Amino acid sequence: MNETTDMIAMICRRIKMARIEKNLSQQELAQKSEIGIATIKRIEQGESITLQTLISVLRGLDELDQLNNLLAYNEVIHITSAEQPKRKRKQRTAKIEQVDMLTENDFLRSKVNTMCWKH
Repeated sequence: MNETTDMIAMICRRIKMARIEKNLSQQELAQKSEIGIATIKRIEQGESITLQTLISVLRGLDELDQLNNLLAYNEVIHITSAEQPKRKRKQRTAKIEQVDMLTENDFLRSKVNTMCWKH
């Protein structure tokens, strides 16, 4: 088993434990969650669960705040990191050299700035 599969199995076990602690039958949880009883049975057997189904089950268990806590925690992290000063990037300076160049009129000479690109 990989890490993701283990996490899904753990979430499924916790859903089953929460249902039992709240003295709900699988049928009652299915009705409160507005999903089929077969889905509840699959979840409790540790099969994969979609995010939409997870939200429905958490709502049926009156535990949707568990997900809200996770989302709020992530928002705090993003807000905190957004408040940190951004690192300034070093600006590359183009090397400029003066080159004597003939203009369209052969008799005019002027110094023209040209950029040197690294290849």
